[in-house]
Amino acid sequence: MNYAVEVFYNGTDLLETYKKTPCDLIITDIMMPGLSGYELCREIRALSDVPILMISAKDEEIDRVLGLELGSDDYISKPFSLRELSLKVRNILRRVNGTQKTSDSQISCLDLTINTDSREITVNSQILNTSNKEYELLHLFITNKNRAFSREQIIQSIWGYDYMGDNRQVDHLIKRLRKKLLLAEAQCKIETVWGFGYKVSDKD
Repeated sequence: MNYAVEVFYNGTDLLETYKKTPCDLIITDIMMPGLSGYELCREIRALSDVPILMISAKDEEIDRVLGLELGSDDYISKPFSLRELSLKVRNILRRVNGTQKTSDSQISCLDLTINTDSREITVNSQILNTSNKEYELLHLFITNKNRAFSREQIIQSIWGYDYMGDNRQVDHLIKRLRKKLLLAEAQCKIETVWGFGYKVSDKD
């Protein structure tokens, strides 16, 4: 596939350009002049749920977890091949575009509603700000209410079959989403299915 790519040499210029001209995907290094990749991810997430792929020479789990907790969609460590990078980009865009096209209506669970056209999540008519991964996870759960998903099934649905990390990333994502639902006082809750995984129930 052919992509129109614009290159920036620091995070500050990328952020200022994105505010004026949004794009479909951001690929960012962590160590950059101006804003670091982590800082850029935080700033972008305050504006948009555009997919973010982080690249770094760092390969420690804590670095990957921090990037994901700040809202990045995936992580790739140096050195990597162009084929691997292309595969990750293609899979991220396919998942995002596929989620956008899956429905032209609203789906709901108790007091939580997802508008699949605008990708907005509301709790009692108040917008719940979520990252792309958080949106996709809630969409997965609410389109399959009362069905339990294992961590492996969630990884395959949200990150894709080529994901190379461990399944603890699911727990981090669940933790962030639960916190947001709690702050919004949502009746719709993510339940733990002990020894297996997670589910959302439509029973108050």
